Amino acid sequence: MANGYLSWEDGAVVLGDSELDGILQNLSVRGAVLFDRAEQDGLSGKTKIPMGWEDADITLVLLLETNEAADCYDRLEELDALFKGQDSNGNPLILDVRNRHCQARHINQVVFSGLDSQENNKDDAIIASLAFSEHRPATVATEERVVASGKAAPAINASEESR
Repeated sequence: MANGYLSWEDGAVVLGDSELDGILQNLSVRGAVLFDRAEQDGLSGKTKIPMGWEDADITLVLLLETNEAADCYDRLEELDALFKGQDSNGNPLILDVRNRHCQARHINQVVFSGLDSQENNKDDAIIASLAFSEHRPATVATEERVVASGKAAPAINASEESR
């Protein structure tokens, strides 16, 4: 179950129900193959066996500037509060993704998984990198494996379920 959404269009980034007060500088989406590394008897090194795909990683880079409304540190503090947000069970928030770029990559939900910030001594601004990891609930992954295998789990009727 999602706890809000993540969206970025026309430079505006919305996280949960808050429009972030920063300027979108860059967006990257990374996918990778998941490998099992196995040692083979009598051979040096390890054999890499492809096992599927890693969850995708999304990075948004925001410029947090200082102006009359707030300074860059106030903006960073707001981002940090969103990063440390929790659901009612104390878990990190799961967000629905509303963006064509991620739709093209078949990414539907993410978890806000990292926040990096940096500044220099040349201007009164902070660069914030927001990291998101694709979230695929275990039930969805299981259903996809069953569909892909062409086998369906046997149906359990109500009388068998109560045993």
